[in-house]
Amino acid sequence: MKIFGIFLDREKNTENGLTIALPTPERVAVPLPKDGTAEVRAGQWVLTGSRLCGGSLPAHASVSGKVEEIKEFDTDDGSFTAVVIKADENQKDAAVRVPRADDRESFINAVRESGCPAAEKISAAADADMLIVNGVESEQYVTSENRCMLDDGKLITAGIALISRLMGIEKTVIAVASDCEEAVDAMEKTAADAPKCEVVKVRPDHPAGADMVLVNNVAGRPIKANETAAEKKVMILLPSEVAFIASYFETGMPFIKRRVTVDGDLVKTPCVVEAPIGTPLKDLFAFADGNLLPAEKLVIGGLMTGRCVTDPELPLGKCDSAALIFMKPLESGGKGSLKVVGGQTNCIRCGRCAKACPAGLMPMRIEKAVKKRKRTELRRLRPDLCIGCGSCTYVCPAKRELKDAVDKAKTILDRKGGDEE
Repeated sequence: MKIFGIFLDREKNTENGLTIALPTPERVAVPLPKDGTAEVRAGQWVLTGSRLCGGSLPAHASVSGKVEEIKEFDTDDGSFTAVVIKADENQKDAAVRVPRADDRESFINAVRESGCPAAEKISAAADADMLIVNGVESEQYVTSENRCMLDDGKLITAGIALISRLMGIEKTVIAVASDCEEAVDAMEKTAADAPKCEVVKVRPDHPAGADMVLVNNVAGRPIKANETAAEKKVMILLPSEVAFIASYFETGMPFIKRRVTVDGDLVKTPCVVEAPIGTPLKDLFAFADGNLLPAEKLVIGGLMTGRCVTDPELPLGKCDSAALIFMKPLESGGKGSLKVVGGQTNCIRCGRCAKACPAGLMPMRIEKAVKKRKRTELRRLRPDLCIGCGSCTYVCPAKRELKDAVDKAKTILDRKGGDEE
């Protein structure tokens, strides 16, 4: 049985625009992995593509210039360390080496050394027999992957061939939302040139691009909320990740830039830009004629699953698909920002949140158990199975912050102790 979601207003203001290369920022702050230690020091000169640290996912200089400092950034999700680089005028590339791989292990290691987040997905799904290229962007505003499918078809073809050969993939499916007609056409051309590949048009509801939904609806492999795609022998990668892998094995240049959608009601010129990792959010907004002064919300990622931030100096991360700013107050759903605030009222027991939940949870009961801090009840309701799509908050007519309540439930269960009355 297929899993269906909710329909959102599209708000795809940038889907018909070209990808624009962002001018080199004055400085960048390249985030380091939690387990990484900086291999450079203040005052040192670095070249574009040179390694800044090791760890589980190495970081590389996204511009050439002088290291100003190793800086700590604080966010609501905790802190992280970044290498701040002041860009020079010449912008020279490091002497990189084109990687070689002839089996699964060497391929995974090569992708990991590139710093691409796809390395973790590939490693987890090393025994997969199916690859799903996830081109479904169900979030409002975000069109970064759509633009990749239109621009990088040849690289996606090459990436699919490379991954299939080295990882033993027997079949590839490119999933695209049915309302993105140009992307569907582009990917059908890609599929025709790729080995054992087909395009599947997906109903454009939310969260159609979630792993659980793709495995069930596209791969046709029933999956429980507590199972992963890898357990079903399915590897799921974004078009941009597949294209990057092909490019990396051609050029050797590591993961130092990404496409990002810049939009929101305070942005005069919505656009998709290709920006260096570590670019300050304020630079992205300035390029798109965004006005930060009256902003009520800064959102990194989509409205449904992204995270709200307050500091426009925060840098662009490797997994950040969008940077959005809004003047109208927005309702928070955990880390995300969902819809216009209205007066919150008592739950009317309509059941819409439960119906909308792709994981089959009961958010209204979880919220009630959170208020009473009933751990036994929360364990039974399984908030840990939440995939974070935000649909429950979006559909609630009483404007309850249900996703926020589910996140709090996870926190309560992480703590030790018995029920608290």
